[in-house]
Amino acid sequence: MSEDEILAVIKRHPEAIAEALESKPELLTSLMVRLTPWDRFATKEDIKMLIELFNKRFEELKAYSDKRFEDLISYSDKRFEELKSYSDKRFEDINKRFEAIDKRFEELISYSDKRFEELKSYSDKRFEELKAYSDKRFEDVNKRFEDLKYYVDRRFDEVNRRLTSVERIMLAFNIPILIAILTMLIKTFIG
Repeated sequence: MSEDEILAVIKRHPEAIAEALESKPELLTSLMVRLTPWDRFATKEDIKMLIELFNKRFEELKAYSDKRFEDLISYSDKRFEELKSYSDKRFEDINKRFEAIDKRFEELISYSDKRFEELKSYSDKRFEELKAYSDKRFEDVNKRFEDLKYYVDRRFDEVNRRLTSVERIMLAFNIPILIAILTMLIKTFIG
């Protein structure tokens, strides 16, 4: 039987291989010994060398990452110090500006106080001038009222003197007329 024929039978009846291996298990081990590439299997020394290589690479990687971490911390500290220095400088600038604003504010207060005092002094002076003018005007008005009162009193006295004699005459004529009017009224209402 040729090799092709044997392969064709095995392909058609794979259970035959299982029966053969069950009846003779040593065939399987001999087949494995012949087919296995023993030159490709790792030995204890190979595994030990591989573990040492992994450990060495891990240590190198750890050392590298520790160095990078230290570099990062150093860089962060440097940047933080730069930022702190910049912030301190900015705050100093802002403080200087506030001091300048405070100074300007004090100057403004001083100027406004001075201007207020000048205005107060001017308004007090103007008020005194207005008061003096108004007092003079009231004195003039009071004098005119006094003059008017004197004139009216004098005229009233003259009129009163003249009216007194005229009144006596009119009263003398008016009494009989008044009695006559009252009598007529009484008669009209009674009768």
